[in-house]
Amino acid sequence: MATINYDTRYPGVSDLKAKARRRIPKFAYDYIDTAIDCEIAKQRNRESFHQTKLTPRYLADVTTVDISAEVFGRRYAMAIGVSPVGLGDMMWPGAEMALAVAAQKANIPYVLSTFSTTLMEDIAEAAPDVCWFQLYVPKTLEATKELISRAKAAGFKVLVVTLDIPVGAKRNRELKNGLKLPFSFTPNILWQSMIHPRWAIEQLRRGFPDFVNMQRYRKDPDQGLANLVSEFTMPGVTLERIGEIRRLWDGPLVLKGIQYEQNAIDAMNAGVDGIVVSNHGGRQLDAAPSSVESLRALPDETRKKMTIMIDSGVRTGLDVVRGKSLGAEFAFSGRSFFYGVGAMGAKGANQVIEIFRDEITRTLQQLGCVSFDEMDATWICGQ
Repeated sequence: MATINYDTRYPGVSDLKAKARRRIPKFAYDYIDTAIDCEIAKQRNRESFHQTKLTPRYLADVTTVDISAEVFGRRYAMAIGVSPVGLGDMMWPGAEMALAVAAQKANIPYVLSTFSTTLMEDIAEAAPDVCWFQLYVPKTLEATKELISRAKAAGFKVLVVTLDIPVGAKRNRELKNGLKLPFSFTPNILWQSMIHPRWAIEQLRRGFPDFVNMQRYRKDPDQGLANLVSEFTMPGVTLERIGEIRRLWDGPLVLKGIQYEQNAIDAMNAGVDGIVVSNHGGRQLDAAPSSVESLRALPDETRKKMTIMIDSGVRTGLDVVRGKSLGAEFAFSGRSFFYGVGAMGAKGANQVIEIFRDEITRTLQQLGCVSFDEMDATWICGQ
């Protein structure tokens, strides 16, 4: 039966979230926690998972269950991976590397953001078997080629192209905090840092985070986050550019941010290997459907010909199993893992992994499902 191999003071991601909110400066917590406008899309993501009901099947021996999952020819320990999060080391110094090391040890995917604060080559060295690279598509083809070439040379296994940021978002909490990179020590940010001395001391010791993979592309060192994204990335990734990326990258290619049914068909026709159904955690458009709603609407032909994955709103092992019942072979979460390192430092990476492992295992046992691979739509209540 499932055993608990984590700190029971924080038995769920929600507990880590509460601890992180107390432990790190408000501007750092707000950066990972915030969403767009009234933050309704973020709430909708969670509500849609809650509304997905599964019917248990008893009279089965569930002493052991297989929670592993295969994607792109590799079998991972479980169907949860770390979503890309820009500026990750702001949550806790060394957060990105801690998560990469933990992911390698646990055999789950770690997706590094273009806007990470750790060199992509260092992450690939630390997580050689499980590292994926998320590409924010640059405006210029030259920069696109350079980043893909670096990812290929470093040994990243999967290229994840993000579609759902055609423009930098106006997130109100971020604007109020006045967050910029390099750090601009306004009175507000200085005060928040001072009242969280452990965070501040560690940042001083390691050096304050910056977009180290982006330095050669920045025109203004004092750009705000939204302006930097808007300045660098394409104002809407085109199918033509996806075709060029397909020719440049010979490994598994994934499009992240698919919500519209025709876009899924377009991805399939462009030779893409998989998609991540996502609304970017509710951080881009408050009127967007939840990731679960978009997953339910996918055309059947795309489910048969591509690997379907989901993120946005995933907070529990139950959510991972729910996603599989809805047709997602794999699930990803960014906030869950970064709440973990915000709450516990490097130890938080393993804490979140073990919480997901425990919850996925117990959920399958409770349902009477002996293998994650066997979970499908027939388990959904009312199907």
